[in-house]
Amino acid sequence: MISVEMEDVLAVLQLCKPYIIGIVAALVIGIVIMIACRRMSKEKRFLVRGEAAIAMLLAVVICVSMICFGPMATLIGLATGSGTISNETNEEAAGVAEEIMEDGIVLLKNESLLPLNETKKLNIFGWESINPAYGGAGSGGINGLYDIVSLNQGLENAGFSINQELVDFYNNYGADNPEMSIQKQSWTLPEPPVDTYSDKLIKNAKDYSDVAVVVLSRKAGEGHNDIPMDVSKAAYDNNSDEYDDFPEGEHYLQLSQTERDMVDMVCSNFNNVIVIYNGANQFELGFTNEYPQIKSVVWCPGTGNVGFNALGKVFSGEVNPSGKTPDTFVYDMTTAPWWNNAEKTEYTNLADMAVEGMNAGTAQVYAPAFTNYVEDIYVGYKYYETAAQEGAIDYDKTVQYPFGYGLSYTEFEQKMGELEEKDGQISVDVEVTNTGDEAGKDVVEVYYNPPQK
Repeated sequence: MISVEMEDVLAVLQLCKPYIIGIVAALVIGIVIMIACRRMSKEKRFLVRGEAAIAMLLAVVICVSMICFGPMATLIGLATGSGTISNETNEEAAGVAEEIMEDGIVLLKNESLLPLNETKKLNIFGWESINPAYGGAGSGGINGLYDIVSLNQGLENAGFSINQELVDFYNNYGADNPEMSIQKQSWTLPEPPVDTYSDKLIKNAKDYSDVAVVVLSRKAGEGHNDIPMDVSKAAYDNNSDEYDDFPEGEHYLQLSQTERDMVDMVCSNFNNVIVIYNGANQFELGFTNEYPQIKSVVWCPGTGNVGFNALGKVFSGEVNPSGKTPDTFVYDMTTAPWWNNAEKTEYTNLADMAVEGMNAGTAQVYAPAFTNYVEDIYVGYKYYETAAQEGAIDYDKTVQYPFGYGLSYTEFEQKMGELEEKDGQISVDVEVTNTGDEAGKDVVEVYYNPPQK
């Protein structure tokens, strides 16, 4: 069933505004002409008014047609059924989406645990395993119009069996995310405290399989406030009355206390642990180096409707991961140069240039603003590489996973040929050889340092 969101309706009306103004203007002009010709002879008055009426009708028809084939086209198509996607097209799109996810999953750490060639039973820990991030919000969100493959289903579709007792435990704890909307913000992570795990539950899990998977997830997106840099000042409900999940000064892209306790518990009972980080933002993953039991770390960002099938294929080895990090994972984000400079600041001398706009159907004023990039041109990975060369940071102690990083189940060798320049175009050939025993693919990364002038 397709629901109607008033925010979408108001947004479409805003797009229709120029056409509506055109209709009103045509009607006003037509009425003025009809009134102005009242002193003419009967024959001329009839002719002028008739032509004015035809002109008004024509203007209305043209503007309405432009609305129907423009801003309202999608809504009309969905309402009439003509916008329905065929099963064949839907299946084709799902296949492409799954393939994109196969290439997008990044293997960050692997100590000979993945792929799981022999183990087919898995214990999945973490409340987010039953409510992972499928996408972002706003334009980056997904809907229930089509089948959604959950994280557990994706693993099961690849031939794995999931400890149902743990699944039931998390479902009974609470199967729904706290409300996160434009009107209400809640960053709560409803992770069960460790004292809610019974001894029997853990014993049965150890009997079920010697492999444990810990799922961590973070959600944010369009229309929501920025991710809290101090969760204690955000809308967040603790999971226990005995401690704060995030003490004052701790941010959202690090482990909560409840998550830390859960990781401790899992690593105390299992020697083969896989951590799945499911989120679009980089995350402080330094804790994965503190536990020898954590053999593998997989970054699986928002998957869309079917992308968790790709995760299952990566676990089974049907797909050899080839994704690379599009950002830099650092051990401590609070040491990053952007940490205290990320706030949007409005130009106080440009208030007269503010413009009116719409945000979720609500009128809003937008003024010129800036964010202070203290790194100057060395933003992103370029800062860390340059700062390390100049001795400003210890690279190995600062960066955990660099930009462009990602492991594979096989090994590759890359040989770069000579650079060629012709007609202002630079080209280079790179020979990639799979030197391992498994089929796979690799990413060729070309970094170019242009001359100053």
